[in-house]
Amino acid sequence: MELKAVMAGRSSKRQLFLLPGGIERHLKIKTCSVSLDAIEELCNEIGLHLLEAMDEYAIFLVTHRGQNVRPLNKREYILDIATEAEPVDSNYSLWFRRVIWTQPLKFDNELCVTMHYNQVLPDYLKALLSVVPQSKASDYLKVLPDYLKALLSVVPQGKASEQQLQQLAKLAALQHRAKDTVFLPTIGEVQECVPPQLYIRQPPQPWLNMVTQHMQQISPLSPHQARAQFLGLVSAFPMFGSCFFYIKSSSNISILAPCVLAVNQNGLYFLHKDSHEAMVSYPLSEVQSTRTQRPTGGASSSYPYVDILLGDLLTQRITQLQLEQGLELCRVIAMHMENMLSVREKRLTLPPSEITLL
Repeated sequence: MELKAVMAGRSSKRQLFLLPGGIERHLKIKTCSVSLDAIEELCNEIGLHLLEAMDEYAIFLVTHRGQNVRPLNKREYILDIATEAEPVDSNYSLWFRRVIWTQPLKFDNELCVTMHYNQVLPDYLKALLSVVPQSKASDYLKVLPDYLKALLSVVPQGKASEQQLQQLAKLAALQHRAKDTVFLPTIGEVQECVPPQLYIRQPPQPWLNMVTQHMQQISPLSPHQARAQFLGLVSAFPMFGSCFFYIKSSSNISILAPCVLAVNQNGLYFLHKDSHEAMVSYPLSEVQSTRTQRPTGGASSSYPYVDILLGDLLTQRITQLQLEQGLELCRVIAMHMENMLSVREKRLTLPPSEITLL
């Protein structure tokens, strides 16, 4: 296909790239264009020009309506990827996402803020960025039969502090202002802006009253300023800047599956599926290698496996995880490892001595 295009005098094409939130950008892709070229062009558009900042972004190939997500290697040719993806799924898409979050957030570029806001918001609304308070009563309910759970469903959940509720209300108000609406939110709109696990901590009317109070305070903000302030607040949350994966099963007895795996610049965090509290964590320095394995067949093996070799040079052990996006997990970990090694190499590089400059 590429050779035919060249023979016909067409050496480039306009390729669609999707930014978080469904924002569309078309780039002119040549036969020699690789993933890194697209990343650099898109980073320049969102106001990022340093190589260190560009290293934190990736292009993802998405097929089968989001079922298969694969981060591209920075040296892969875009047209080759498009040619391979077309017969598999004619509705394939290329996504531009941030993977590593070590560089500080920039708030001067509106597209940059909007992109990051759209990428972070879904994880926030799933309550993945912080621990969800759990009560002893709710823990007790987990071991009861279903019919008793229904009878005792009126047992209150773990209480959130007044400060936490006010923070959630302010974040909800900022989301509402980010939509550039001039009207005060309804109860239904407030519910959409608060994680469900936390919304049930108090009745709807108190939520509406709290969000309305914060709306009066932030009404002078523009939608861009509201998104920037939202990012500033959630950037202090423990799991901000993580990529999340739902783990079906694990060979490690310390990891209670199903659970959520958060991967960030500090390491791998296995979170409780309900409370999102870290059960086990491993720093990046302990990750020796990752490898994907195809399922062996059968209903229980419908998802691929990932073998992660953990430990140091003396003691190493393999933890086998079963999840849907195995290849994506391996590539994301690889990006964090490369970034860690790059930072370490720069620290070990000594500046030229004064004698050599004479």
